[in-house]
Amino acid sequence: MLAPIRRQQRVLILFLVSADLITVPLSLLATWYIRTEWLTGILPGFVHVIGTYLVTIPVIGLLWVASWWSTGMYTYGVQQSAFSGLARRIRAIFYLAVSLMAASYIVKMDYSRMILVVFLVVSQPVNIAFRSMFGVLARKVAPCKDSPATIVVGSGEIAERVIHSLWKFPEPRHRIIGVLTEQHIPSGEVCGIKVIGKPRDLPRLAESLAIDEVFFASGSMSRTEMLRIVNSVQKEDTVFMLVTDLFEIASGVGDLNSLSRIPVVEIGSSRQGTFYSLIKRVMDIAISLMLIVLFAPLMLSTWILLAVTRKGTPIFKQTRRGRHSREFTLYKFRTMKPETGEYEVAPAAENDPRVTGIGRFLRKTSLDELPQLFNVLRGQMSMVGPRPEMDFIAKEYNAWQRRRLDVKPGITGLWQIMGRKDLPLHENLEYDFYYMRNQSLMLDMAILARTVVTVLKGRGAY
Repeated sequence: MLAPIRRQQRVLILFLVSADLITVPLSLLATWYIRTEWLTGILPGFVHVIGTYLVTIPVIGLLWVASWWSTGMYTYGVQQSAFSGLARRIRAIFYLAVSLMAASYIVKMDYSRMILVVFLVVSQPVNIAFRSMFGVLARKVAPCKDSPATIVVGSGEIAERVIHSLWKFPEPRHRIIGVLTEQHIPSGEVCGIKVIGKPRDLPRLAESLAIDEVFFASGSMSRTEMLRIVNSVQKEDTVFMLVTDLFEIASGVGDLNSLSRIPVVEIGSSRQGTFYSLIKRVMDIAISLMLIVLFAPLMLSTWILLAVTRKGTPIFKQTRRGRHSREFTLYKFRTMKPETGEYEVAPAAENDPRVTGIGRFLRKTSLDELPQLFNVLRGQMSMVGPRPEMDFIAKEYNAWQRRRLDVKPGITGLWQIMGRKDLPLHENLEYDFYYMRNQSLMLDMAILARTVVTVLKGRGAY
């Protein structure tokens, strides 16, 4: 059963999508009237018929919803500022304009650019009005009368500010059940809220107290410890909010919100929706095929070069653990000397004697990983995801670490763009768990874009 606020938000999203879909035809008709009645004398030479534009309504509606969705216009976090809402709308308008021009180019139809500009301008006040009306309607259909049961994890100034901010919320206010902290609090209370245990007690308390939301407001807890606790909670409808720092801002992930000027980010559920899984697989096939074709001459040249200059096969094969702990064979170009053990520790410095001269260049440019495109094409890996773990390390995982194997591994991910080889793979699971709980198509695209920059800079690659 969802938290009361979450149930209301699902209804609200449905109503907002409806408002957006109604906006499209009404705004298009208004645009046509303005162009043909008001601007005819000013801008002569318009010979199009209205039917040419009416048939585009389904496409515009689809692109509208996709643009609004990708910029978080259907995501309502803890508290949004007016500036945050305006910034999202501007990004959404930009995405819609670009996608409409791209669609026009694909179908080879020369639509009026003035129609596009007027439509984008006219549709915004119409959309704001309809969203406002439908928002009121949604709250009447699904009123939120219950107060979400909340636990705050942490103590000190940050926790106190979170508690005071929660008290300032409009109805229904959060019902703060208690505080969890590792530190000894002489009074046994934080801002009058009773300390009911330690952070490690959260999995038990979330179930027994039917907790709806958890706010992590601890300056002393590591992200790894927080994610370990989150993944230990069996109550799947509990929402986790993290009072964040520059980690999330720098990595560009998550949906940054404001809780009385404190940046917070929601930690997702880690469950992949059917739509996301399908689109992600289509994207993996399309990108891997495109890159295989693009880099085919380079891969062939590399294979020949390795074959004539080194002993052994140019392709290095290694058994890794994939989704649901399934074993598969990972492919890479050989970069280390043949006598190097199959599961030896990866190089941590540029002058590692085990790496060949050609191999050093391949590792620095990440060209050694090009054969993994075939792993992606076969469905064993994804373009974006946690790195596939070696078998002997995966066997040592504890219960919460094994959750890393719930998703398909990827060629690149947060770990690579944040630290790459500067950080040990199996000791930095927090990046993988953060991705798992916040995965989205936009995040995948952002990671792919940042991967290109990271590879070009050669940062942390040995």
